[in-house]
Amino acid sequence: MEFLPQIMISGAQVGCIYAMMALSYFIILSATGILNFAQGEWMMLSAVLGVVLLALGLPYPIAILVSVAATVAVCQFFEWSVIRPLQRRNADMTILVVALLGILVVVRYSVGLTFGREDVPIPGAFEPTPIILGSSAFIQPQTLVIYVATALTFGALWLFLQRTWFGRSFRIAAIDPIGAQVVGVNLARIRFSSFAIGAAIAAILGWLYAPLYAAGYGIGAAPGVKGFIALLVGGVGSPWGSLAGGMLLGLFEVATAYYVGSLWSEGIGFALLMVFLIFWPSGLLGGMRGR
Repeated sequence: MEFLPQIMISGAQVGCIYAMMALSYFIILSATGILNFAQGEWMMLSAVLGVVLLALGLPYPIAILVSVAATVAVCQFFEWSVIRPLQRRNADMTILVVALLGILVVVRYSVGLTFGREDVPIPGAFEPTPIILGSSAFIQPQTLVIYVATALTFGALWLFLQRTWFGRSFRIAAIDPIGAQVVGVNLARIRFSSFAIGAAIAAILGWLYAPLYAAGYGIGAAPGVKGFIALLVGGVGSPWGSLAGGMLLGLFEVATAYYVGSLWSEGIGFALLMVFLIFWPSGLLGGMRGR
């Protein structure tokens, strides 16, 4: 129990990272019905571009804006050149998923060949001096940045989806595409916007994640998988499901690392996923099967 406050702080930090990745999946899935497994690569690309831009001498805020904008542009290029033509041909969802996995491979190894395969540290927005909270707890300034950025992102997206007509049309387009077109929803615009928003969230996550870990061509793999698990655990019906699933997964993972061992913590997410798929397939914000 002595380490419980530190476990909560670290678990919430990891949970925010998983929740942000889950949210980037959610916005595309809720609007198009497509599960874009390339989301982790947009996080990676933004972080790697950040290293390059900072090395070129760009101010920190400008480097963030440029890397996020460039990442969104790359995502939109693939949406325009790969996903859109397949949908025009009424491609099966399996083909779309395979195409997105192909994009994942192309982006990951193109970055590795271009920028090298070494992980490179990237500075945070503030000096990495821990804030001591007691005899057995501390918090990094970057962790506070992660908390604030996660809260602002979820709040802004909720307002967009619930308080704007264009945001509400995202859900209409996914539930009934034909009916959405009848009432004037532009499906191409919805798809384009959802991929852009999803890529922007993942790109912002790159700047939250990399200062605590590193920037490199392979950093998107683990958060991409854990974000997908968080999405399913929390439930795909609401953005708050992404937050709940991410937090639960992060806390379980950190607690397992502290009390059992770091090797066991890598598998706890998959164990948690199996439990939810069997007993609570609709996720935390859904309900028990049969209710």
